[in-house]
Amino acid sequence: MDIVMLLVLGSLWGSSYLFIKVIVAEVPPMTLVAGRLLLSASLLWIVLRVSGRSMPRSRSAWGAFAVMGVLNGMLPYSLISWGEQYIPSNLAALLQATTPLFTILLVRLLTAEERLTPTRVAGVLIGFVGVGILMLPDLRQGLRASLFGQLAIVVSSISYAGAAVFARSRLRGQPALVSTTGQMTMGALLTLPLSLLIDRPFGISPSLPAVASWLGLSILGTVIAYVIYYTLIERTSATFVSTVTYIIPINGMILGALVLSESLTPTALVSLGLILLGVLLVRR
Repeated sequence: MDIVMLLVLGSLWGSSYLFIKVIVAEVPPMTLVAGRLLLSASLLWIVLRVSGRSMPRSRSAWGAFAVMGVLNGMLPYSLISWGEQYIPSNLAALLQATTPLFTILLVRLLTAEERLTPTRVAGVLIGFVGVGILMLPDLRQGLRASLFGQLAIVVSSISYAGAAVFARSRLRGQPALVSTTGQMTMGALLTLPLSLLIDRPFGISPSLPAVASWLGLSILGTVIAYVIYYTLIERTSATFVSTVTYIIPINGMILGALVLSESLTPTALVSLGLILLGVLLVRR
């Protein structure tokens, strides 16, 4: 059952890069994220009330939700949305596959759950070689927007890795729906003022495809996906959940090619193979 949930989660998150690419062509990144979090939080509160559950009132719980709202919401969402202004959606999905590599490093540094065996070290190195090959053309051409776009996705992977480790230690025992609602609520409260201040989105008028993508991103890629995510965090481990990135880049690259006609270059495929090989060794 855990494997099935992981496959569904990977498919939902894999489609998110396509949705973001469509939206960010018409909506500023921070406003995209604020709208995503606000809609997701609103829907989750409705589901919470219908199910008869209540939110905790302790400061420690809401403090944890605030940390997750940043690490697993506001920060990576903003970085990915900003980065996809300059790089294809399939490249963003591929770079996101580095999350397990960063997760195993953070787990080793911050907890005692995992050991850095020679095989895992080799996996991390191979995965980062894959990232280096992918970014090498832009590195040779100097500081360009596409290079910063790629770096933004890599930093978002670090943020997701930190969130997985934090959730495992601080949110264990919380119902998945409660954790997801708390995270989205705090993420929305923190992001909305930034959207109004930075983007001043008062005159935007997104098209029907952008609005539909915004709804799909919020409902499928956020609400449903994070309920599954927290359920898996509770049932398994941070490193197991991070292996969802086996599925995300493949799904994201296929959708980018089919829907947006994004190219699948030999370099990207070689990088994908190296990154996934690295993740496989890390998992072993």
